[in-house]
Amino acid sequence: MKKWLFALGCTSALVLAGCNSETNEEAADTNNESQTEETQQKEENTNDEQAMKKELMNAQMNMKDTFKEYQAKIAAFQAEVAAEEPDEEAIQSALEEAKAAAEEAAAKASNYSVEADLSEEMKTEYNEAVSSLQAYYEQVASELEENAEEADLSKAEEKFSEFSDQLSSLYEEVGLFAPDMMKELS
Repeated sequence: MKKWLFALGCTSALVLAGCNSETNEEAADTNNESQTEETQQKEENTNDEQAMKKELMNAQMNMKDTFKEYQAKIAAFQAEVAAEEPDEEAIQSALEEAKAAAEEAAAKASNYSVEADLSEEMKTEYNEAVSSLQAYYEQVASELEENAEEADLSKAEEKFSEFSDQLSSLYEEVGLFAPDMMKELS
């Protein structure tokens, strides 16, 4: 009889342990499912952020490719004027190229549109920044036309700073470091 009671007790303990194990597995399955859903959602958010960063970088590269040649001519003029021993012939040549480049760049900026797959809000902000870039090139062209020998480009540089600040806010929004657009375009 003692053996029967002992066997019944052991069987009961095994049955209870088995049932308790199934309950833990069901709870673990429920937790795993919710964690899987959270993980998938985080991955989707990360993918969206990565895509946005990629598109913003593509837009920057397109802008750089579009305006770099114009900015290089303006920078070359500034370098000629700032040279220790200025060569009048080189200054005049660089001046003509810089004037033409500034006028062409302003025209290009007025027709420039962002070709990246960005949100409408970001496209609007980007286009506003391009408007500041256009104002910069117009100011440079105006200064070079009015007073070529002693052109004061400080007002134009203020417009460029405004352009750079507007772009910086876009980059910071998506978690990127803001580029120095003057270096990028020069």
